[in-house]
Amino acid sequence: MVRMAWGAIVSFWRAIRPGPEAARGVRIGALAGAAVWVIAFGLAVHTGLGAIPDVFLALVAGAIVAGLSAALVWLLMTAFRKLPRWTTGIFIGSVAVYIASVGPEFGTMLGLMVVLATATLGAAIATQRHGFGQTARARKIVTIALLVLSLAAVIGFVSFAVSDGTTEALIKPRTAQGPLPVMIQAANPGRTGPYSVKALTYGSGNDKWRVEYRNVAIKTSVDATAFFKEYKGWRAKARRLYWGFGFDKTPLNARVWYPDGPGPFPLVLIVHGNHQMEQWSDPGYLYLGELLASRGFILASIDENFLNATWSGDPPGEKAPRGWMLLEHLRLWRDWNAKAGNPFFGKVDLNNIALMGHSRGGEAAATAALFNKLAYYPDDATIKFPAYGFNIRSVVAIAPVDGQYKPAGAPRNLENVNYFVLQGGHDSDVSSFMGSKQFERVKFTGPGEWFKSELFIYRANHGQFNTSWGRYDSGDGPFRWFVNTKALLPPDDQRRIASVYISAFLEATIHDRREYLPLFRDARAGREWLPDALCVNRYEDSTWKRVATFGEDADVTTATMPGVRLAAQNFSVWKEGRIPFRDGDHERNGVFLGWNRKTEKPVPVPVYTISFPEDAGVGDRSVLAIALSTTDDNPAIPKDAKERKEKDKKSAPKDPEPVDFTVELSDSAGKTAALPLSRFGVLQPPLKAQFLKSAFLDEQAYKKAAEPVMQTIELPLRDFAAQGLDPAKLKTIRFRFDRGEKGSIVISEIGLREQPKM
Repeated sequence: MVRMAWGAIVSFWRAIRPGPEAARGVRIGALAGAAVWVIAFGLAVHTGLGAIPDVFLALVAGAIVAGLSAALVWLLMTAFRKLPRWTTGIFIGSVAVYIASVGPEFGTMLGLMVVLATATLGAAIATQRHGFGQTARARKIVTIALLVLSLAAVIGFVSFAVSDGTTEALIKPRTAQGPLPVMIQAANPGRTGPYSVKALTYGSGNDKWRVEYRNVAIKTSVDATAFFKEYKGWRAKARRLYWGFGFDKTPLNARVWYPDGPGPFPLVLIVHGNHQMEQWSDPGYLYLGELLASRGFILASIDENFLNATWSGDPPGEKAPRGWMLLEHLRLWRDWNAKAGNPFFGKVDLNNIALMGHSRGGEAAATAALFNKLAYYPDDATIKFPAYGFNIRSVVAIAPVDGQYKPAGAPRNLENVNYFVLQGGHDSDVSSFMGSKQFERVKFTGPGEWFKSELFIYRANHGQFNTSWGRYDSGDGPFRWFVNTKALLPPDDQRRIASVYISAFLEATIHDRREYLPLFRDARAGREWLPDALCVNRYEDSTWKRVATFGEDADVTTATMPGVRLAAQNFSVWKEGRIPFRDGDHERNGVFLGWNRKTEKPVPVPVYTISFPEDAGVGDRSVLAIALSTTDDNPAIPKDAKERKEKDKKSAPKDPEPVDFTVELSDSAGKTAALPLSRFGVLQPPLKAQFLKSAFLDEQAYKKAAEPVMQTIELPLRDFAAQGLDPAKLKTIRFRFDRGEKGSIVISEIGLREQPKM
């Protein structure tokens, strides 16, 4: 029966099979279809030569592309027709493994390279082992050559995979030109404090995998099913089977480090981000737990591993519950503090709470600070929040994501909370400074000494902030073979920076140790506490007065502060627009300034001017603060000017020349004072990073070697007053770009803040 059916199919195909004339028709029709497209394309491309030459050039280009492609296909089909079917199928199937795991963009290229090398090696070995002595000399030579070349390729791939990578892309940091800031006169916040440290865990009490959450001092869980109504099917069953519980009995697990003393002590929660759920992330903050507990803080490292990724994917909608669970943990602590007989009865200072998070946990910490003030879940108002209302004074975000969760589809705005964000310059997971977006959305509207700060750590990665994650941001498996780890800071150095800064932030905002504030304006103020690493700071506090933010309207001559006017002369580039990230933008504007004075004849000095009204509110304690960054743009020379030819191109430096400029202030009485920007801070070159060992793959994956990183440079007006200027009568500020021939910068904000009274 089967044979008869197959015979009928073959006979039918022979009856309808097209002949040679049909093949000719296919060729003519295909070429006609392509020609129509090419002619239309040629008419749309205006070279200036006219329509007929444009069409002719387009037809020539089209013929070249079609001809080469046709020849390649002919060769491939001719070659594949001669190949054994199983051999060809296995070869293509092996390449498909790479495509399926890496994706078509890189997988095809990588699979072809590796499989071709190993297949050639296999063919050469097989040929050499079977009758090689009786083969012709030419075949022997070819076989040996292929054996050597393929073996070298395989060794090259293995060497690439096991190597640490390269440091060729690292920039050389600029050194200070002016005097260093005064070292902070306080104890090193990264050192162990006066308290002995105790530890315990709390959790569900019946955790299938985590023995530390079985024999617990306090048993806890919460019903989270309202957030996962759509999580059904085999994926939900697989996750439940692995963990032994569903979201109706979500555990509230945590490791706690606390001071051995009567208290009450401020409470700090820290939560990890997304990682393989089978690899526990919450133990990775032991170094912070022991440090902060010794300095008088209770720190709880929250376990949310059951929300993390696995082979079956993330549970949908898991971003918001990550923040909500922090508030549920705080509810426990509030109850324990009021319950006699509990180990933490009367020991928790609920007036001083801080939330910290890493990666998705960094976004979760900010989400919790927002939910803390809401009555309903914004994405589903049928979920009513209990009266949280905790006194969350501070939020720390470690290499956070931003925008993965938007409450009710809107950006997450926070008010009257201290905010500190750290970002690694070689973070191949969160490769853009996403926490900078949340920094912009923290506003100070009420009374209080609030501040927010950014810290960009060049050569720090994503994982080394957590000892469970490590140096490979891509996790385990073959992806780690491509990660460039040679450029990274040593793990202890990276965590030392995090320890110093996080501890200082909590000391300043919770323990009111304001002497640590200079560390957040300039890392050099704590240079004796920190390893040799490039740290870039950005700072803003509640005394900040915005002069110019460059996004209030489309007029480049107006500013944010009423009555202030902006002007620019002699620049190659002067525009306002979005500040770019590697992917997307900062969600804020800046002014872009570029200049090129490498000309045969002198050209006027570029000058950017800020003019103030009489009642600007500037005083003797005012500090001019500029948030700015160099860029890797290449500004053109001015119009009608010739570029100066370099005498020796070989001796030209690889790195861009340092960017510096003169800041000139004038008052209404005609007094003028000028100082170089470098007297107050070091403006670094574009902070380039190569995340992958291969420069080619790195460019394909990350697009840009650098993105603007804002650093705040502060100029106390009293330093200018020493030259006779009266700050109270400030009339103009001029940035005179007379200290370098070429450069490009973006300024995100110009402001004034008040120095505290001594």
